[in-house]
Amino acid sequence: MLRNLILLLIIATKLYAQNISVHQIQSNFYSDKKNTITKQSKSFSFEGNKKLLTKSIFGYLPWWEYIVGANQNIRYDLLTHLSIFSFEVDSLGNLKDPLNWPWIDVINAASQNNVKLILAITNFSPNEIHKILTTTEVKQKLFENLSSRIKEYNFSGVNIDFENVRDEDKNLIITNFFVELKKYLNQVKPNVELSFASPSANFGGWNFESLVQVCDYLFVMCYDYYGSWNDFTAPTAPLTGTLFNITKSFENDYGTIVKAQPEKLILGVPYYGNYWKTKSKDAYTKVDTTKTNREWVSHLTYEQIIPTYEQYEKLWDDLSKTPWIRWYDTKWNQIWYDDENSLSLKYDFAIQKKLKGIGIWALGYDGNRNELWNLIDKKFSVPSAVEIEELPSEFILYQNYPNPFNPETIISYKLSSSSFVRLKIYDMLGNEVAQLINEIQQEGIHNYTFSTLHYSLPSGVYFYKLEVQTNTYPSAKNYQVKKMILLH
Repeated sequence: MLRNLILLLIIATKLYAQNISVHQIQSNFYSDKKNTITKQSKSFSFEGNKKLLTKSIFGYLPWWEYIVGANQNIRYDLLTHLSIFSFEVDSLGNLKDPLNWPWIDVINAASQNNVKLILAITNFSPNEIHKILTTTEVKQKLFENLSSRIKEYNFSGVNIDFENVRDEDKNLIITNFFVELKKYLNQVKPNVELSFASPSANFGGWNFESLVQVCDYLFVMCYDYYGSWNDFTAPTAPLTGTLFNITKSFENDYGTIVKAQPEKLILGVPYYGNYWKTKSKDAYTKVDTTKTNREWVSHLTYEQIIPTYEQYEKLWDDLSKTPWIRWYDTKWNQIWYDDENSLSLKYDFAIQKKLKGIGIWALGYDGNRNELWNLIDKKFSVPSAVEIEELPSEFILYQNYPNPFNPETIISYKLSSSSFVRLKIYDMLGNEVAQLINEIQQEGIHNYTFSTLHYSLPSGVYFYKLEVQTNTYPSAKNYQVKKMILLH
């Protein structure tokens, strides 16, 4: 028993010993290469109608992706927040703009598509962060610089990405910093959002509960669970299994918030993977991490992985609910990453936990591919064919889509306030055949995917009934009914 406990502690130490996130690693990598990155001169054009989204979809756009033309393939209709990554803050409170800023095409596209433009500020030095958090003059200088950027470019929010924070700064010191910043921002522009890029696990005294009371939301970086610092291969963002995973993060590290305020948490997901060269073909195999024989190779973006490496053997790791690829040349090669199947499960998790939404690191990493955008469309948007009638009511029930359907259809509805909701299915004779929802839900648009695979229903006409009991009128029960057709 003691031996197993010691082993777990050793693994935990190795997992977080490097304490460097992919944000920092890739920022440093591309900063060293900035003179070799070729700017693309294409102008941006987007054609299409803004989607009605049921969750927040937050995407970081790094400067190195913007430079190579990633803006050409961003689906602004499927975003609610686009964060410019990044404005680097130094120990004096000065801000260094991202390369080629201002990005006028991004600013205009975000404005035209009602996407909130978020200013991401970064610092990865513990000592510099300490000075920023604790020195009055530095804070004032930073706040003034943020104010000028917000006013000049009409930013809707500020995202703070401070990493490698000292343990003594993780509780009251950083919370008080956010209190001061929030107060200042409220004077600069009404309803400016303040968010924090927070780690997936709590090592070293973070008080996420205090931070979430000050911030409008936390972007939980649910990646970098395993990477270049590990002495074994493993998934970047395991949903389940392994010593650390997304499920444990939200049940343990963020468990109190999930129970009380899940709408203030964003589940960040990776559009990249890790590439190792190994001695074994097995999953979770041991690798050499010494400088002389380092077997971790690199981060690869989704765009790099799919066309180049999917010709090799693709496997599904049921323990972590993620895909991985392997092949042999002079050694075994393994790439662990996320695709539309694993991301679909993560999005279902965000929906189940009633989180604010999902976040992407990073926009552009999928290149000009469509499947990851299509997945977001499927999971989080009200279908364009749905009739949307803005009725003078506490709630709106939309027509299901598709209709007729087989074997599944999406039932969408909008709540104007927190309400107790029941959603039921009836047959032509008025018999209840399914109860889909029976719980309190927050205001906003909700999607429910009704699948007949879980029920033995013949072809025919059915009715779905939405019954709503609001906080405004607790004794009143209002309902709407619509018809749908099942065709086998």
